[in-house]
Amino acid sequence: MKRSVSISLAAGLLLMGILCSGDVFAKEVEEKITITPARTISSEEESVITSAAVKVLRLIAKARAYIHEKDISHAQIELKRALTLIDIIKASVPTATVKDRIWIARKHLSYESTEKVMQDLIPISTSLDEIEDIVPVEKAREHINNAKKNLEKGNKEGASGELQLAYESLVYTEVDMPLSDTERHVKEAQGLLTKKDLVRADASLKGAEDGVQFISTISSVPVEKAKKSLSQSIRNYATGRLEAARADLREAKAYLEKTARTAGEKTKTESEKLLKDVEAIGTKMDKLDRETEQELRKIYARVKALTLSAENLFEAGRHKPGGGIEQVPAGW
Repeated sequence: MKRSVSISLAAGLLLMGILCSGDVFAKEVEEKITITPARTISSEEESVITSAAVKVLRLIAKARAYIHEKDISHAQIELKRALTLIDIIKASVPTATVKDRIWIARKHLSYESTEKVMQDLIPISTSLDEIEDIVPVEKAREHINNAKKNLEKGNKEGASGELQLAYESLVYTEVDMPLSDTERHVKEAQGLLTKKDLVRADASLKGAEDGVQFISTISSVPVEKAKKSLSQSIRNYATGRLEAARADLREAKAYLEKTARTAGEKTKTESEKLLKDVEAIGTKMDKLDRETEQELRKIYARVKALTLSAENLFEAGRHKPGGGIEQVPAGW
């Protein structure tokens, strides 16, 4: 299944509103975004995330300019707009739907019966099934099962704690971590501006820029593109669209070749191993076979492991002396 295109429309309209001239921004933005679970993030949604991230960068830069002009009120306006766009990005990632369902179940615990909340767990489990190919969900499943056991015993407090742990365990590493870091810095800057601490507010916004800059560039990294092509190849192969699956595999191979040419030694070595396996499996895709599909999924898991280098890169950059993240190499 694909997510509704309404998210792209909603995001586009908000982006237009944010960029319009004048100082008046909508007092409150009521998001009415319909999202159905997806097995991977679509190119349209990826475009929304990238565009929104660049616009967040622009708004933060404007806020910093106002800070240097000692114009606190206009800086606060730009930061409020930035947080609105950050919410749009949050709604675009694969974990958004299931995390919303978990939030709803936890809220229901305060006023609904345990039987009602037990019913909430069913769509949560279904949503976890939908994203298991692209997001680690094992811990979340364990916590949801523990929440169910607590509900069966009438222990609402225990169930609430397990639901919270399930919520926190769902991380789409390419976006969630740097986005959370950015949001934290922006909110910190808002508080510092309220106290008229302009120097520290500006420093916080520099940290916010680092995180959103990472999001705005990650989708262009070759190994990330290879992962998406492989994901599409698996879906096409599993549904019998063999020619399309082979085309997707060739595309993944091209991105892995680029990764091998531009990456560091460790990533280059693994990319070269993956290329050999991709070439080998390509010769088996002239007919539908369960074993071949499983091999494809194993290759996908290995490519996905390469993309997780992004998390390590961002984390290391956050603690780099002098602040700021390292420039992302073309292929990691």
